[in-house]
Amino acid sequence: MANKPDLISLQGEMFLAKMINGQPAALLPVGSSPELQIQISSESTDHYESKTGMRAKDAVLRKQTGVSISGTLEEVTKENLAMIMSGKSIEVAASTITDKSIGAVIAGEMIDLEVRNLTSVTFKGPADAVITADKYTLDEAFGTVIFNEAITDVKWSGSSGAIARTTIADNVGGEYRFFFKGVDTYQGDKVAVTLWRLELSPDTEFDLINEDFASYSIEGECLADIAKANDAELSIFGHIDRFSVTT
Repeated sequence: MANKPDLISLQGEMFLAKMINGQPAALLPVGSSPELQIQISSESTDHYESKTGMRAKDAVLRKQTGVSISGTLEEVTKENLAMIMSGKSIEVAASTITDKSIGAVIAGEMIDLEVRNLTSVTFKGPADAVITADKYTLDEAFGTVIFNEAITDVKWSGSSGAIARTTIADNVGGEYRFFFKGVDTYQGDKVAVTLWRLELSPDTEFDLINEDFASYSIEGECLADIAKANDAELSIFGHIDRFSVTT
């Protein structure tokens, strides 16, 4: 029976672990990735001989080498959204707000109460007089209100539910350990990829309106772990392991 040709077709899942003091924390799955690539780049200087008159290239000096990854994410969790946005994932606890001042309001203008997921909201005006519900339109989910008439010295009270918050671009340069669990769907082999140090790029786009399922790009540059430079079985950027599993 003829052997299969040496072809490959990969599927798999990417995991990232936050690097803390040079050590990786727990690996976190980042969800479905329909595209994921490793790129190797280099800068070089060409040398051309001058003996024969043909000016032929006879040597290449490789001066710099880089490794990077790029891909697409389809699932959005609070962890990978923070990675995409170069931010932080924060759990904002439920709270009670009492007599928070808005000040004077103008009829017809929308006011952001700056708190989301609200319930049991009430408003008071001058001398703590209750403002009845017929004098405003309130969106409790998003925490906005429009008053039907001008009122001075407005205060509000209510309760806010818990929310998951992702900050934007305040954690640029986050470093991660990259790990990929893959399977060659043609040959049946397993493929594992490890990159010691990956710094995610802050360059991305997050579409706020979608006509279909959303997807988000992710890119990163690999940084060298020079402590592994003299290890014959490792490399300073990482490695790819391919193996068969006997069942």
